[in-house]
Amino acid sequence: MATTVEQIKEKVDIAELVSSYIRLEKAGVNFKASCPFHTERTPSFYVTPSRQIWHCFGCNKGGDIFRFVMEIEGVEFSEALRMLAEKAGVEIHREDPRLRTERTRLLDCLEEAVRFYERNLYERKDVGAYLKERGMTGETAKSFRVGYAKNSWNELTSALRVKGFRGEEMEKAGLAIRSERDAGWYDRFRGRIMFPLFDATGRAVGFSARIFEKDLRSRGSASGISEAEPREEPKYINTPQTILYDKSRILYGFDRAKTDIRKQNACIVLEGQMDLILSHQAGVTNAVAVSGTALTPFHLTIIKRLADTLILSFDSDAAGFEATAKSVHDALRLGFDVKVVRIDPPAGGAKDPADLIRENPELWRNALSGARPIVRFFLETLGAKYPEPRVLNKEVVRVVLPFVAGIASGIDRAHWVGQVAAFLNVPEDAVWQDVRRVKSGKAEETAETPEPQKRLRSRRDLVEERLIGFAAWKGQDADFSGVDPAWFCAGRRPFFEQAKTAAGGAMDHYLKKLALEAEIMCENAEKIGSEIQTLGRELRREGIKERLLELAADMRLAERSGQDVLLQGQLEEFKTLTSELNRLG
Repeated sequence: MATTVEQIKEKVDIAELVSSYIRLEKAGVNFKASCPFHTERTPSFYVTPSRQIWHCFGCNKGGDIFRFVMEIEGVEFSEALRMLAEKAGVEIHREDPRLRTERTRLLDCLEEAVRFYERNLYERKDVGAYLKERGMTGETAKSFRVGYAKNSWNELTSALRVKGFRGEEMEKAGLAIRSERDAGWYDRFRGRIMFPLFDATGRAVGFSARIFEKDLRSRGSASGISEAEPREEPKYINTPQTILYDKSRILYGFDRAKTDIRKQNACIVLEGQMDLILSHQAGVTNAVAVSGTALTPFHLTIIKRLADTLILSFDSDAAGFEATAKSVHDALRLGFDVKVVRIDPPAGGAKDPADLIRENPELWRNALSGARPIVRFFLETLGAKYPEPRVLNKEVVRVVLPFVAGIASGIDRAHWVGQVAAFLNVPEDAVWQDVRRVKSGKAEETAETPEPQKRLRSRRDLVEERLIGFAAWKGQDADFSGVDPAWFCAGRRPFFEQAKTAAGGAMDHYLKKLALEAEIMCENAEKIGSEIQTLGRELRREGIKERLLELAADMRLAERSGQDVLLQGQLEEFKTLTSELNRLG
């Protein structure tokens, strides 16, 4: 009977899995992409469906579906197993001790909390009516699993204890706070509408909680906790940093938006849960939202795996773009085409996407179709704000040119230099001079840390691995009669012999990786035989060269020590090998 791991591998296609995280391009029978694990200009990341493996020839990472999930999600094997089992519909027996990790317990705790809050929302018709007034349908609320936390100090903690969860686990999940008065815990969220926050695979890892004004009141003494004065409650509170939730890494809605982000090659970034939910409700589903933070480098990295265009939405009442300037600079350095959609409503009209969608979803779609490139957006904004040319020129240099200098593509940078020059009616050379000044001022900030030097492989290493790759790829279908296993170094000889007999069968990742590399580098499948013979001759030459160097050193030692008989044998071997090397050419 197949093991759980084998069942999952049979049901999960590696290309489909990887393409849910990054964009794959067809490359013969394989797929290729820019590696999600290191920065590179030329794609060197390959996925081979026939072997169910992935490998990057740039950073040398690779493996199967489990290793990919472990690397990209930053989880242990047990978590990767659980995630892939859910995707494959394979049941994992709960008693398996490898799965009962702390993370798994906390994920289960959070899932129970989501269900608990969902039931509360169903009971509170007034909260449902409020959400409907804000434009959210009941179907949408169910889809996003919106819930409600009653204005109680211990309702959730009591319910979770019944389910077998300890107070320490609730605290680590961000659901409970330890009481300073006694040894107990009380609910972190009270009297709030609950928006579950999900990771990329759709598992609840935290909450964003909006105050429900009707239940806003001073905290009573029912909990045994008193307050000298009523506190002003923040409108939103989020789960604190936990081992599951990190606001700098989680994008609200990413789990359901990632497919459409990849299809449309564009990601819309919004500022709140309601904006995001109503955008999806209106059919604009390639949108995500940040929760209590600006876009971080990690956010941008996971988006870049799927799309080249980043569309930002600024609220019309925002104080400015200063808080998002660093995010925009980071996005431009990553090569994003950054655009801005700005909502400019009439007096008393919509202030944000949620308001606009509630007024008319078509207005939101129209606003998105009019999204402007970041540089054009700020040129037009500053032009309207500063009619006096000298002031405008100064503001463009201060505000816009840092963005131009940060554009990764030299061609795109040149385009926008021309646009800025035309907008200000000044020579392009003058703009270039300021761009270079801005760029040099940021040189230290943007300088990349050099990668550690990689160990160089010898020519013999390369030839041996190429031959092993052909053997793992073609096996007994290829002619290796001109290649003697004895020519391989002791460490690789067993791999060559194994590859010839196990091609297409059971092989470890090393052999699969070499087979993939041989397949990618082979320009003409009809000439594999001649290439194998050429590589065989080269391997023999490299082996002879290495042996001649060893013999030369040994002969010097024998001569100095007066070992004439040993020296004579070494000379004969040296002559024989030299003659063979000359014949090989």
